[in-house]
Amino acid sequence: MPITPVTLNDLNPLVLEKLIILATKHNRSLSDEIKAILEQVTSSKEIEQKHNSPQAWSKIDEARKLHAGQSFSDSAELLREDRQR
Repeated sequence: MPITPVTLNDLNPLVLEKLIILATKHNRSLSDEIKAILEQVTSSKEIEQKHNSPQAWSKIDEARKLHAGQSFSDSAELLREDRQR
């Protein structure tokens, strides 16, 4: 897969300053520090879980089975009444 260069426009100067401090602290170039931060953030389990479609659909199916046959009132009328107060 070819590597696409990334350009950050209008980066908050304080954020840039903090990134430079982190890069210096970790003996990295600014580019390497940003790459390390992005790799760390994108490898978290939270991101992996959010993109786990089969697991999400399984939970949706469970909820549908749990509430099968139940009818729920339309809340639009309640919202209208509340807004008129």
